[in-house]
Amino acid sequence: MATVGELSARYTNFLVHPPLPGPGVCQVCRGMANNGYPTCWPCQQATKILGTDVADAVVPVSLALKGEQYANELWRYKNTVGPQQEYFRMGLAAVLWRFLALHEACVAAHCAVPAFDTVTSVPSTSGRPTHPLRDIVADMVAVTRSRHRDLLSPTPDATSLGRAASSQRYTSSALWGNNVLLIDDTWTTGNHVQSAAAALKSAGAGSVAVVVLGRHLNTSYGDTAAHVHQARLRRFSWAACTLKPWDHAQA
Repeated sequence: MATVGELSARYTNFLVHPPLPGPGVCQVCRGMANNGYPTCWPCQQATKILGTDVADAVVPVSLALKGEQYANELWRYKNTVGPQQEYFRMGLAAVLWRFLALHEACVAAHCAVPAFDTVTSVPSTSGRPTHPLRDIVADMVAVTRSRHRDLLSPTPDATSLGRAASSQRYTSSALWGNNVLLIDDTWTTGNHVQSAAAALKSAGAGSVAVVVLGRHLNTSYGDTAAHVHQARLRRFSWAACTLKPWDHAQA
């Protein structure tokens, strides 16, 4: 059986580190921010709606660029069947496993907590009975398997809330100060995962950090191509993460 390193190795060729912090880069999601503003518009609005119940850290593993390989795989692992589906799920599980093995401690340190007691994922609001990300986190990734709990459920009104962040989108099982690592596959506006973070905090979570496999960007939109060009100047390294952009782990 292939190892995590072997399964994740091919991704080194097309993963793209999110842009480094600085002018024009959202300090939350690493998307584009207008000059003079610390965050992009969706992140600003999520904080306005949810306040301190937004996630304490958001850590994208990579950019997921529309029309390119990684974004394609993040779609196919949910929407294909048979051996092709298994191939993409195994690959993305290896990406998450390798990244967390190297960098979960960075995320915990950023949140000023010793560790994350519990791991969960964002459930579907589209009627999908079981989200494949849940299977990856709960069954396939060894570094999350033993800590996984099914905490979140969409509310009856979830689909009618549109795309905006809302404290009414999800409910969560009770938590007693547990620090929670919340996993999502794709961040576009981030409103669903921030709504999930808010539900966890309302249920009693201590710190909530988000790790997202891909920060979706469309390079044909506005100045996004220039934003991505700057990101591509830094070659992808498993030993670096969004929170500490220099190499700091044994890859």
